[in-house]
Amino acid sequence: MLNKNEINILDLPDEMLLSIFNKLNNIDILYSLVDVNQRFDRLVFNSLYIHDLNFTSNLLLDCEFKEYSKRFNRICTSILPRIRHQINKLTLRQLSIQRVLYTCNFPQLYSLSFVSIDLTRLLLFLIDCPKFHYLLRNQIMYFNLDIQSNNTKSFESVNNFDDCLYLLDGRFNRLSTLIIDIEEISISIATIENLKQLSKLKCFSLISIEQTRFYDDQIVPLIRQMSNLEELTLFLIVKRYDSSYIDGIQLYDQILIHMPRLNKFTFSINTLVHNRYVNITLPSNDDIQRSFIERKYQQVSSYADDNLIEIGDAVIKFSRSVSSSFVVSISVDH
Repeated sequence: MLNKNEINILDLPDEMLLSIFNKLNNIDILYSLVDVNQRFDRLVFNSLYIHDLNFTSNLLLDCEFKEYSKRFNRICTSILPRIRHQINKLTLRQLSIQRVLYTCNFPQLYSLSFVSIDLTRLLLFLIDCPKFHYLLRNQIMYFNLDIQSNNTKSFESVNNFDDCLYLLDGRFNRLSTLIIDIEEISISIATIENLKQLSKLKCFSLISIEQTRFYDDQIVPLIRQMSNLEELTLFLIVKRYDSSYIDGIQLYDQILIHMPRLNKFTFSINTLVHNRYVNITLPSNDDIQRSFIERKYQQVSSYADDNLIEIGDAVIKFSRSVSSSFVVSISVDH
């Protein structure tokens, strides 16, 4: 029995309860409070609260498999069908994708995010899951993809970039925003030049934490297919052999000049250069800064350094340049 100094949660006003709910994962709240009483139902079924459901950080993940199945089944069978018309955004882990998408139709869904998904599984969903394929073709405008690395494969054998290109071959023509977070960008067997122009894509992000040798041959040609981009984000570590740094002149000539509508370019590009067989004079940090200033970039930071590495009788010059610019508007003369 409560004493006079204690407050029951039901004594709190609606505004305070909603403030508390907003600090918690909404899947947890739905599982815990739906059908407890009419007041809780009214609050948690508010369209502003349930329009964006995140299945990736909640109590579903912190229990034994048997309990997980029980909780997840309750959400899918008893809760989602009641709110499906109010859901605009879904964030799903690999284990929950197929079950959630097949639970019911989501007629107002326009944003879909997959977190920690293996690329092989992604392709299986694209091929074997008609519901997912239908959504990408007809409803989804914003698709956020966080790709999980498969450490059992060698660098040479992984076709991760091919799997990403599958999403960009023109069949999902409603996409206006695509965010790809991929651990490794490896060699592609696809011909990027044969891809259709991605004319409806307005915002594109490519993020990778591993070094890639395929910036010039794969990443640049892919981005140049996106001529109507308004926002571009690149977080990359690029390895080059017998070459130079990526600077403002290269970014302008290779990418930006082909994008007349681009107004925001956010990037952090770390260039690692190995020059063993040719003698190339690399630009200084001042040279790199000038290359950005001359092309009207704003708020760009950079640095460059050199190291000599002895391998047997050979001396290899290992050089590094990092250029970054975070959330800035650009002005490019076309």
